[in-house]
Amino acid sequence: MRMNPEEKKELDDWVEKEYPKSMKRMEQSSPFHRIGKYLIGVGILFYISFILIDISLLKTSAVIFLLAGMSVEVIALTKYFKSLSNDN
Repeated sequence: MRMNPEEKKELDDWVEKEYPKSMKRMEQSSPFHRIGKYLIGVGILFYISFILIDISLLKTSAVIFLLAGMSVEVIALTKYFKSLSNDN
């Protein structure tokens, strides 16, 4: 699909207007996203340790960290999508 110059300019103007709003939304959910990634990473490391060492406590810890990380990621996504509905 080709755009004529008028459509391209209209799209560029829209992106210029919406980009700052999008970046603000991302920054609001960013702390939760970072914490979620950290928890998931720790969970993966614990699970790898469980595979290598075979201590059942590591498996339980891995599952807890993975579930906690996924929960925090859900909070981050919920916060982001709520900010989409609150257009200023």
